[in-house]
Amino acid sequence: MNRFYLYISLLLFSNCTIYDKELDNPNDNKANEDIGVYPPSVVLFPKEQTKTISDTVSIGAYIVFSDTSIISFSGAHLNIEYNNSLLEIDSIAPGWIGPGSLTDSNKTTPLFTYTESQGILDIYAYYLSTSDIEIDSLTHIAEIWFKPLSTGESTVRYDTSQCQIIKYDDSTIPINGVRDASVKIQ
Repeated sequence: MNRFYLYISLLLFSNCTIYDKELDNPNDNKANEDIGVYPPSVVLFPKEQTKTISDTVSIGAYIVFSDTSIISFSGAHLNIEYNNSLLEIDSIAPGWIGPGSLTDSNKTTPLFTYTESQGILDIYAYYLSTSDIEIDSLTHIAEIWFKPLSTGESTVRYDTSQCQIIKYDDSTIPINGVRDASVKIQ
């Protein structure tokens, strides 16, 4: 009987493979802090992806606050740079803001607009509500879909000298961290 348990134990433990899983969550403050990104921060998600020339590249633009200190804000201006010889914007959609989605049952309404020119995307999103003047949560500002134009590698990045997180009284919240996104087109 002891041999039976020994064989079963050997079978179970000798055939186990432990995988090192690389997780990527834009709101993982611990993982972001490990790479030097401290909140409040502007984060692009996913941080790395490999696509073919026929695929669509999707990148989310986020504002991330600390788990323990969320700062109320009313709007944002995000300035995003990308290599326009490698990527072309296919479409852009508003993300979700505050108590629920931009198009949710809470009736949160954004003012969402953008301009794009020669590899620079400016996104403007403002929270509009009849009852609240600000929100205090992780915010998915936009989802951006790119069409690859050629093979190669590119970084999609924020120009934080042009980015702003805006309070209801038009004052700005300092951006302490940035996480860019890397795109490889094969």
